[in-house]
Amino acid sequence: MNQFDYAKSAATADRLLKKFGQAGAIRRASSSGGGNPWDPEGPTTVDHPCTLAVLPINLQDAGKDVGGTLIKASDKRILVSVKGLTITPTTTDYVVTADGVYTIVKNSTLSPAGIPVIHDIVGSQ
Repeated sequence: MNQFDYAKSAATADRLLKKFGQAGAIRRASSSGGGNPWDPEGPTTVDHPCTLAVLPINLQDAGKDVGGTLIKASDKRILVSVKGLTITPTTTDYVVTADGVYTIVKNSTLSPAGIPVIHDIVGSQ
């Protein structure tokens, strides 16, 4: 029985995103000074480079409540390549694109057989 090569699917997704998408980043807050709340610099942000594509939200999804957050028609669907990205985006992160910065409302990582293929994010400006 043949096993499906999900790593090859992730490489194909990355190739298509590089061809039709754009360079961007996942922005994550990082505590400087070892998490010391008295550190005058406070938390810093770290941008994790990635390749992504920004798409309009499916209007059938607009108005749905996802995880306690209402998806708006102005939200965007952002597909992010897993290749080279060392973190998994969460709802405490931001997506930096050529159009601006989006708050992550929802991230669904397509990960069949435990192999990440692509991050499917709903972002709000």
